[in-house]
This record gives sequence, structure tokens and C-alpha cells, in this order.
Amino acid sequence: MSVVQHTPDLRGTFRHAVSSAWVVTSAYDEVPVGFTAISVVSVSVSPPLVSFNLSKTSSSRTTIERSGRVALHLLADHQEHLAHRFAGDRNRRFEPDGEWHWHPDGLPALRDAVCRLDSRVVALTDAGDSFVVIAQVEAQETSGGRPLMHHHGSYHASPTDRLAEEAYR
Repeated sequence: MSVVQHTPDLRGTFRHAVSSAWVVTSAYDEVPVGFTAISVVSVSVSPPLVSFNLSKTSSSRTTIERSGRVALHLLADHQEHLAHRFAGDRNRRFEPDGEWHWHPDGLPALRDAVCRLDSRVVALTDAGDSFVVIAQVEAQETSGGRPLMHHHGSYHASPTDRLAEEAYR
């Protein structure tokens, strides 16, 4: 039997969904910012648009608004430490440890991500305690690999091809 809740618990409900783990980066005046996002979705193929949610209290908000540019990195299954880092203390996100570098486009780039989408912000829409950011993808880099997944509050490596094939038999 299902339980009807009159005060929706969206955070609890969406913990049951599997999402890919992303890190969104930006920069203004050569000061990098970034955060972990699990709300990245494709909006349109033509033009190529993606969206993600940005908390109104995010320390990255002002930089993204001023810069008008973001890079979205789909984390690889071995990059759980980066998902935690970019969800944690903002002063430790861009440590000089070789995990990131300045890309020629002027934005921070994470090494070894499955893909990187260099994007221009085209809309910032008020949505409750967040903004929905819509960005047009201007360049894409893909290195391949398996994406890091997020489910029920924790990160998981994506299943191997063999396991996926067995699941669909």
C-alpha cells in the first residue's frame, strides 16, 4: 500500500532516482568556482541546450551570473572524491593537486571527466529556493569512460557492459 503525503518530501522522493554526477565550474577575474550537481539534463538538441539547478545561496551564484559561462563535467566512475570535494568546503575545491587546470577557454577544467561541455548561460529562471540555469553548449570534449552515478545519497560506479547485458536478458 502506498502512503499519501500532503506535505511532499521531494528530496526524499528523488533519492530513489538514479542520476549522473556532474561538476559545474565557472570563473570570473581568474577566480574559479564550482559545485557538484546531479540535476543536469539535456533540454534541446537544436540549439544544444542543457539545464541544471543552482541554489540561491550557492557560493558560485555571483560568479556564474557575472561570467555568463559554465563548464559542465560528467564525472567518471573513479572520481567520487571530486564529487565529494565540490560538494564540500568551497575553499578546498580548487587545490593545486593536478585534478584540474585552466582550459584555453578561460574556465576551470577537471582532468579525466567522461565529457566536458563548455557552455554560455542563456537563462536564469527563478524556481523556489533555486534557479534553473539554461546554458547553450558551445564546445564539447569527450574522453569516454563510465560515468559516476548518484543514488539514495551515495555515489556508485556505473555497471559494466557485461552486467548491463545480463540484466536485459
